[in-house]
Amino acid sequence: MFSRSTAAGPPSMTARTSRRRPRPVSSESSTSQPKAKRRRSALSDQTFLPSDAALKEVKSLKCAGAVAKREDTTQIRQMPQRGLPMRWKKAKAGERVSGDDGSVILTCNDTYTVSRLPAWPERLHTDGAARQHGAIYSDFGYALNISHTHALVWPYTVNTQSPETFTFALPRPSKYTSDYLPLGSLVSPSSPSAEPGLVVVMPHGRVIHWESVASAATLDLIQQQRNGVELMIPGLMAHETVITIRNAESAGFILGFSTGRIACMGVRDGQGRPAVSVEFLRDPSGLLGKGGIFGSLRNVLSSSGWKGRLAAVKASPSMRSSERIVVSATSKARLHVWNIHRGGPHTLLTEFEASNPIIQALKDTDPTLAGMQDDTFEVLDITFVPGSPNTDNAGTGISYGAADETSLLLLTSIGRRDNLHYALVQVILAPESLEIGFARHLRSYKNLVNDGAISKPKLYLPSPALVAFVVFDGAVIVASVAKRSDSPGAQLFADSQMQPDIFEDVVDFRKDVGVEIVGSGFEEPLSPYHAADDAKNQRHRIKHPAVLVLVKGSGMIRIAVTDPYRLTSNTPQQVTAKSKLEQAVFFGSQDNNPLNFRGSAELQFTAEELAEAALELSHDIISSSTPYIPSLPASVEQNLRRRAAALHDLALHLKLTGAHLHRVTRWKLLWNAEKIAGAALVWDRYDALLQTKPVGKKYGLLNDLVLYIHERYKTQPLPEAGELDRIRHWFINDIYRFQIAIPWAYQVVKHNYQEGQKDHASIMALVSEADDFVIGALGAAFSFRQKNLGLYGLQDEQVESGILIDGYEGLPEFWTSTHFITENVKRQTDLARALATEYWQKTLDEGGPDPKVVSKIRLENVELVDLCCRSTRERYRWLLSRDEESVRNSGVHLRNASIRIREIQIEKLAELRLVDEAIELAETHRVFSSLVKLVVEELERLQQIYDESVAVGGTVVPRAADNQRRASHMQDLIQGYVENYGADFANALYTYYVNRGELYALISDTQGKDGFLSDFLRSHGEFAKVSWINEVTREKDYDRAAKSLLDLGLQRERDVWSKKVELSIGKLARMTGRKYSEAGGLIIPDGGEVELAPVKKQLSLLQIQESIYSHIYPSIRAAIDDNAELQLALEAYGNKGKITDTLFAILTEKLASLIGRRTMNAMDTVDLLTLMGPSSRMEQHSLIDGQEFYYALQALNSGPEDNEEIEEAERLIWRRCMLRDDWRNINDTDMKDDRQVQDRLRRTAIYTTLRACFKNLLTVNEGLFEKSSHFRVISPQDAIGAYTTHLDDRFSGCDASIKDPLLSDMRMEDANLEHHTETCRLQKWFETALDLASQSVAQEANEESESGVAMQEVARELESMEEQIAARSKNTGLNLLRSKPRFKPRPQFLKATGGFGGSVRGI
Repeated sequence: MFSRSTAAGPPSMTARTSRRRPRPVSSESSTSQPKAKRRRSALSDQTFLPSDAALKEVKSLKCAGAVAKREDTTQIRQMPQRGLPMRWKKAKAGERVSGDDGSVILTCNDTYTVSRLPAWPERLHTDGAARQHGAIYSDFGYALNISHTHALVWPYTVNTQSPETFTFALPRPSKYTSDYLPLGSLVSPSSPSAEPGLVVVMPHGRVIHWESVASAATLDLIQQQRNGVELMIPGLMAHETVITIRNAESAGFILGFSTGRIACMGVRDGQGRPAVSVEFLRDPSGLLGKGGIFGSLRNVLSSSGWKGRLAAVKASPSMRSSERIVVSATSKARLHVWNIHRGGPHTLLTEFEASNPIIQALKDTDPTLAGMQDDTFEVLDITFVPGSPNTDNAGTGISYGAADETSLLLLTSIGRRDNLHYALVQVILAPESLEIGFARHLRSYKNLVNDGAISKPKLYLPSPALVAFVVFDGAVIVASVAKRSDSPGAQLFADSQMQPDIFEDVVDFRKDVGVEIVGSGFEEPLSPYHAADDAKNQRHRIKHPAVLVLVKGSGMIRIAVTDPYRLTSNTPQQVTAKSKLEQAVFFGSQDNNPLNFRGSAELQFTAEELAEAALELSHDIISSSTPYIPSLPASVEQNLRRRAAALHDLALHLKLTGAHLHRVTRWKLLWNAEKIAGAALVWDRYDALLQTKPVGKKYGLLNDLVLYIHERYKTQPLPEAGELDRIRHWFINDIYRFQIAIPWAYQVVKHNYQEGQKDHASIMALVSEADDFVIGALGAAFSFRQKNLGLYGLQDEQVESGILIDGYEGLPEFWTSTHFITENVKRQTDLARALATEYWQKTLDEGGPDPKVVSKIRLENVELVDLCCRSTRERYRWLLSRDEESVRNSGVHLRNASIRIREIQIEKLAELRLVDEAIELAETHRVFSSLVKLVVEELERLQQIYDESVAVGGTVVPRAADNQRRASHMQDLIQGYVENYGADFANALYTYYVNRGELYALISDTQGKDGFLSDFLRSHGEFAKVSWINEVTREKDYDRAAKSLLDLGLQRERDVWSKKVELSIGKLARMTGRKYSEAGGLIIPDGGEVELAPVKKQLSLLQIQESIYSHIYPSIRAAIDDNAELQLALEAYGNKGKITDTLFAILTEKLASLIGRRTMNAMDTVDLLTLMGPSSRMEQHSLIDGQEFYYALQALNSGPEDNEEIEEAERLIWRRCMLRDDWRNINDTDMKDDRQVQDRLRRTAIYTTLRACFKNLLTVNEGLFEKSSHFRVISPQDAIGAYTTHLDDRFSGCDASIKDPLLSDMRMEDANLEHHTETCRLQKWFETALDLASQSVAQEANEESESGVAMQEVARELESMEEQIAARSKNTGLNLLRSKPRFKPRPQFLKATGGFGGSVRGI
């Protein structure tokens, strides 16, 4: 034991003295101390504050030297002071206050609670940025904070925001703020005092001790001097500083030095008087801690010295009076165990090199650490395992060990910056051996230790040793070290060397607000192994094991484990995604909350876990299932706002943390928030209405609505539990089923009316409340959705007016557009409008509806229409996105139906004089048909009023002028709509005028120069009859005109005359619009023959139809109507008796089309010509007589392109041609000369048809003519079988009842032809007729050639005469061609109707 300097003052700690306390040797060092008094000083904290310091220096205080050195007592010295209690503001309404201690809960879960204690000195608030550190002493109930200049001591457990604070000015503070801070510790109270003492060790070795913080302050105030004992630690090396101090009372205090040395410090002498003494610890060999400078140098330089820097020194809990076990650990896990007694005696019990066993244990229990370098291993802190020998802490905590063993828990780290790993390792030290108890890997924190931090990592293991706390400078790890039950599952984990899921969480502090943990301590409930002094010194009852941290810039924070024994159960607490979200949501929004709730990277959950947790928490909030929001609020409004804020905080937290959530999850979270927003607005309106109703008449729509909802869709209140208010109960518990309630708004009105409540005033009041409910629910929901898409990560969604435009695939049904909502909102909208129309602006009888209610319903109908349109549109868009065809079909049906419903609802608003609102709705929902109607009709109404209001003398009454200005505004609106909406609005405008019969006026109007009219006409084929006029007159586009006409004539036109004109003009327009090449030739080499071939065929077919009509016209000329014309035609050409009834019906149908001037295709014409008989009136003759079958072949030539179809139809024509004559009579040549036989054969249909074909070059007979055709001569044998098994394409869609009779008739024609061939030699007669026809045509050709010579001579003479006439009239003809026409006809069908609307028709 080293010798103390004689100037040191206090006697040796080992000197034996009598129990009687001697007199003091000096009045300075032994002033009698009165009992401490709870007296408040009149001095304030500012009285003894030092002057302002520089940025890097702290001004030295004028103080005396060491206690042993006398100073002039007349010099006033800085002294400790008591801080005055001050009144601070109370906790805010939103903050959660815990118990009677007044602490504010910063966060909590089912494992721990983090709270901020109210007691915090004012000086730390005002000077919180100064460099400082401290400690908490739960046994005393006091906290200590030390800066370079002052030490503060205050009771941290008191329920006041301004605790009684003892302030001590420190002598000789450091010059620079970056220097080591002074160290300090509270000292157990002496007998006459209840308050602890204070010992402060300056970094350079000066020790100051105050026996009692309270009495020291009292005496200093009285004597105006510091009442304390000082000592300068002897034997310090150059630049050696004190780096740690540990309370090991009653054995003293343990000091750790920067050189690695350890010393024992006492603050009382053998008689219990204040006296400071220091003695360095040394081993028996004298190599460690030997006093003197040479011993110190030998200690530092010796190879057997301390391995690594000193990491931690800890003293065991009180074993017996005056004795403590002290363990020191270096950063490389060299452990020394000392037994220290009061007064200085100490013994080195054992020492171990524990690094290798610990590293091996870490790697064995976690294979991922196998690649870690051993030299990266460090020990950061140690602590004793609480308990007594041969105990295991109630069978749940860490085993303590045997009586001669020391059980330690080490905080270790291994790895480097990019891969750092922390772990807790239990080490059991025996006199001759070291055993590794267990290794607990910490996986929730990977940050590097901040070497520049004031507070180094600290490890705490409070009783009952179930939870360990690891305190860093910016985070606290809460980790379970409890034993798990010996279940099969635990055995499997042990066999697989895997750790089961055990509780571990991080309480992280915010880095952005400058908070830092500068001190810490722990609390533990008293247990049997605590010493009696511990129970005596403990000033407050501790319920739960906890760690306390001093947070610079925030205050004192307690982290208490509320149910530690559950950690040993089969269902221990777990860190779940939901619990982390709950902490962030319900505590992250608190003002001045120093905690960081965004979570560390090591505690990330999978996307599925996070999504499930977010949805579950959102549901808990909206259904009031969470314990963090009271389910029995005094104000439903405040409850809804708190729930809305919680949902907002949840969404904000997910957004800020970058949570990867599925799109469906994001939409579901948004929908829950929408429901709360809608419910809040509904409640506000209900509450406001309830306040206006008199007592006894407060029953309203919501009472019935909640009552009518089925029990399965609401939470039933329990009257026996005091739940009597159904409406409040529903708003608190059932908002998540809000979509169930909205349809009932209309149903309540309907049911009340059906049940006999026909009082109009009551019904109107219910309708008004129903409007409030629907508008509040859906209106707020759509508005909230539109504004908060970005908050929920849906900023990329295309949403308009709260309605998703597209992308419904994969999304569930939207709650704002269920089937029941869309249907009932529509009905409610119609009902409200009908009632408002019924009662608005009408004199009401007494007892009728309140005019204010009627006016309210009228104005609210605009919002109802808007919500109905939006909900319906959302509904059918979602239906159209489904995979099921039946669902998509229902979506198509709803979309088509909603178009007309939407138009009606918007247009009906005009009846309520809500034209401007209706126009705005039509604009919003782009209902251009209604927009056009509203604007144009309003424009015309205003013009009519203006015309009627003009005075006779030409003056205008003021109101008429206002109407005229409004009319001008409407005209500007129309022009603006055209510019903004383009063709969509223009098409609606033109359609409106077309429906009013003003199409020709539009075409003739010359104001339209924007091309919308042309596009409109081109897009509607039904306007082709007039669109070509627009193309020619306005667009000068002959090709488009030709296209319109030809398309109309070829595809859609049914009138003969119109079709002929359209095709003819179209052909002319096509030729007119033909583009020529630079060489002067047509771009199309064949001159358009191929392109116009279908037109020529149709014109040819029309010409044949005209010839047939001319043929039958004489027989129907005298008819008085269409029916008479058909009857007369059938009488003349019906061929009755010669064809079957089925064929006669076909003939009747074709004759009706012919007489009605309807176009017929080629096959219809063939049927007409081949079935009609010769005229029964012999006096009528026409060009077609006898050549019906020839014209039928011509019609077929202008018909289908299919060669097989043409061949089949050609055989049908020849078969009917051969069956036209009586071959039995023709074949009977008995008693007839050749002339008679030939004349009779020339009158047959075969002969006339063959001769016409030869003459017109339709067929080829053995190369007689050079030009050929695809038609050929069909013999009777070849004509058999036409259409006997199938019919042409006209009958493809007919059923068997029509097809079978026709096929039967065809087979009957075949049978008749075969009969004539067999019995009447039809084949021979056909050959004879063929020969006669060819000879007749050849003879006629020769005769025409002989007469041609004479005709040529006459032609020459005529040519000479024409030349003379041309020479005489040349000049006259030219003048006539150049002269101006004297008359220009004006086409009447283009004449505009004019009128007030003419100014908008040309748009």
